[in-house]
Amino acid sequence: MDNQFEEDEHARSSRRAQTAFVRAYLPDSIAGLSFCEKRPAVLIFPGGGYEYCSDREGEPIALQYLALGYAAFVVTYSCNERFPEPLMDAAYIFYKIRMRAEEFKIDPQKMAVLGCSAGGHLAGCLATMWSDIALTKTIGCEPEDLRPNAAILCYPVISGVTAPHEGSFKVLLGEDASRSDLSRLSLENRVTPKTPPVFIWATANDDCVSAHNSLVMAKACVSNKVPVELHLFDEGPHGLSTCDKATGWNEAFYLRNVREWIPMSVEFLAKYMNV
Repeated sequence: MDNQFEEDEHARSSRRAQTAFVRAYLPDSIAGLSFCEKRPAVLIFPGGGYEYCSDREGEPIALQYLALGYAAFVVTYSCNERFPEPLMDAAYIFYKIRMRAEEFKIDPQKMAVLGCSAGGHLAGCLATMWSDIALTKTIGCEPEDLRPNAAILCYPVISGVTAPHEGSFKVLLGEDASRSDLSRLSLENRVTPKTPPVFIWATANDDCVSAHNSLVMAKACVSNKVPVELHLFDEGPHGLSTCDKATGWNEAFYLRNVREWIPMSVEFLAKYMNV
């Protein structure tokens, strides 16, 4: 990010409160179970091409993780705004939740981000850009305060240059974005050895956000020795969410085999967040 995006912390915080908000889903504590004292958490960023936040990719996913013992937070971030506004929202909310971990009875070092489609790009931005000095200076925190402990990317928008989802990048960068700007927001170029573990899934015949996005992200993780797990299912339309009647428009979305991404992601988090 460029210095032009920096501004007074108070002004930024005030605007965050007006343009972004979070809905919390918190499990009840069970006496005698140490797991309940500090639960793992997942912050969910719905998709929508950066034009809106899809309800189908918010609460239904949160409830799945809630049932498995996680605290879940669904983030509504700025839409139809240029970069870095959505990232500033994501980082600010992530930081505030981490700082209030005791209040929410969550473990501040077991916080994952999850995003679908364009929300996957946003979750990936936080996972790869958490140490950006403009981001930390604006929020007023240390870089490690913004580092997620893992990322779950669901049929994500990743690249502005390799099979891009043009609509998302037009919102973020405008109609006349240069290849340099597109490359700068291509997450495969932002992965470093300090990127947290990444779980990715997509479908091979997604005709909205090409599976090539997931492939280039996985390749970048491998190249940087970042733990990564990639599941490429043979078929399924874009926007599968929970792959059932709770979120699917029709029977094409009711895919029992793809629905396994949820327990598989939980196993991944258990391994890399020591849940």
